[in-house]
Amino acid sequence: MKYKMYLSTLFVALLLMPLVGAKTKTEKSNSKVDVSAIEFVEVSEEINLGFDTKSYLPADFDPYAAASNIHSIDFIEIEEELTIDTKKYLPENFNAYE
Repeated sequence: MKYKMYLSTLFVALLLMPLVGAKTKTEKSNSKVDVSAIEFVEVSEEINLGFDTKSYLPADFDPYAAASNIHSIDFIEIEEELTIDTKKYLPENFNAYE
């Protein structure tokens, strides 16, 4: 039994032996790529939202213009109050800021 296993292992090794010394052909290129020769094609697809967006935006709206003053942006802050009494779930003299 061991004799057949040794012979089959030797047979497989002999079959794979040419792959060990095989070298892949690699092309070495010394030429440099000219970045300016690469042509960039910008694809602009129009998106149909199903309604006219102009009626919802100001007349002088420019989406590419930077905001002139970041403080002019109005944020809505919603303060949520807890309706459960947390004191019965925390240890005595608990202080979250210590």
